[in-house]
Amino acid sequence: MRQIPPLWISLLLFCLPVLASLPLSQLLGKPLARHMLQQKREEIEAALVERHLALDESIRTQLAQFAFDCGPEDMALLRGPRFYNLHIRLQGLILASGASCSSLGLPVPFTTTALPPYSGQEQYGVAATPAQFNTEQELIAYFRQNGNTAYWVLNNSWSHTLLQTPCADCFYLEFSQQNGDHATPLFPRGDKTIKQEEGNQSLSFLESENQIRQTLWAGKALEHYARQQARYYGLWYGAALGSLLVAAYWGLRSYRRSLKGLLQAGLARREFVPFYQPIVDNRSQQVVGFEALLRWQREREMVPPGAFIDYAEEQGLILPMTEQLLERIMTDLPRLAPAQWVSVNIVAAHIEQPHLRTLLQRHGWPSPTRLTFELTERKPITDIKAAIGEITALQQRGYHFKLDDFGTGYGGFAYLQRLGIRQIKIDKMFVDTIGTDDLKRTLLDSIIAFGHESGMEMIAEGVETGEQVDYLRQHGVHLIQGYVYARPMALAQLQIWLLAWQQHHAGEG
Repeated sequence: MRQIPPLWISLLLFCLPVLASLPLSQLLGKPLARHMLQQKREEIEAALVERHLALDESIRTQLAQFAFDCGPEDMALLRGPRFYNLHIRLQGLILASGASCSSLGLPVPFTTTALPPYSGQEQYGVAATPAQFNTEQELIAYFRQNGNTAYWVLNNSWSHTLLQTPCADCFYLEFSQQNGDHATPLFPRGDKTIKQEEGNQSLSFLESENQIRQTLWAGKALEHYARQQARYYGLWYGAALGSLLVAAYWGLRSYRRSLKGLLQAGLARREFVPFYQPIVDNRSQQVVGFEALLRWQREREMVPPGAFIDYAEEQGLILPMTEQLLERIMTDLPRLAPAQWVSVNIVAAHIEQPHLRTLLQRHGWPSPTRLTFELTERKPITDIKAAIGEITALQQRGYHFKLDDFGTGYGGFAYLQRLGIRQIKIDKMFVDTIGTDDLKRTLLDSIIAFGHESGMEMIAEGVETGEQVDYLRQHGVHLIQGYVYARPMALAQLQIWLLAWQQHHAGEG
């Protein structure tokens, strides 16, 4: 298969998040517009609270000091900067005598008849400036006492300012006071056509103290703006994510390329060595063999196999590693008991081509009673016909094969049947279920039953407790490999362990 050039991969990684953001921005338009509508409502509510507190303090202070005579003190209160502020457009007094004054200094053509009637118990009220020429009306707050009236024409430009952000003509606001038997007219702010648009969205909220209901509308303009914002930020975030992916790709590529170089250097320096883990027959307590596990002794550092095995397989380096491992094992075999064998892990690449057969031939066909092989099931065999031919040729020379990690991977029972393998290794994943309620324990029992019915030799690996050993013995699995007996170790340490084991178990069997 032809490999894609790294520059094309980089371009693809950069462009994918950017391109994905375009349709996503269209999908996010309406929910983002709804979110902006909710945010605008919260802004308006916060502005109303601030406005209400400022007006309440200002009006109460004025009312406590008004003489209701339009004299110097009243004029000072009407025109004082503290009271004549950004919330008030105009304020004034209408006296019981008919005289009046205002913050403009002159009386205004405004009478109490412009204010709605209300019951004698009420002192405060809200009205509207007269409608004229289809212009916006303003709210009037007023107070009556002993025939005198104080009024405040409120400045509602704050609502226009709020409605113009984050985009112009995106919102429409209506508010009216609910007074039981009657209600003030609607006070519209913004683009009225939004209310008639198809698919518009609205939120209503009530200012409970003054019984002012407000309805905020948003339509196509806000949704269009939301899509634009989603597209804008989506492109930026997509570009940022794409850049991160490209950086990660080149970082990983650099690491893997450097790892390949380190592995090749390790091969040249013969840094790949076998560690042996004993396999014990729990009936006789005799060590019958060992699994040779590949380790990378890099200077004083022992690199764990998980850090390089998969990559070595991808790069085709597992073949020279296996050769180096076999050379060390054949050097070590004379230092082990003649009846003990060593099992070596192989992968599909060893038997899809005559690599293993060539390797054994090059080393003078080592004794098949001392050297066996474990084929992992975790990676699939792609050329099963070639693998059958290679394994058959080696079996004819007396070499034995075990199926490693049985039940965890691709081939399973099909590999046993087609490849003619008569030995299986029960994976630690199943052994760990012993003594638990894990559903996989039924699979363990099924594997063991299958092994007995098929006359398979079974080895349980990853065994860590005496309870597991006892369970396996009771179910007829006698070859045990795991930490319950020993960890993988170098040959020098293994020889010391074997001596201690023989002394401890002398006379058993």
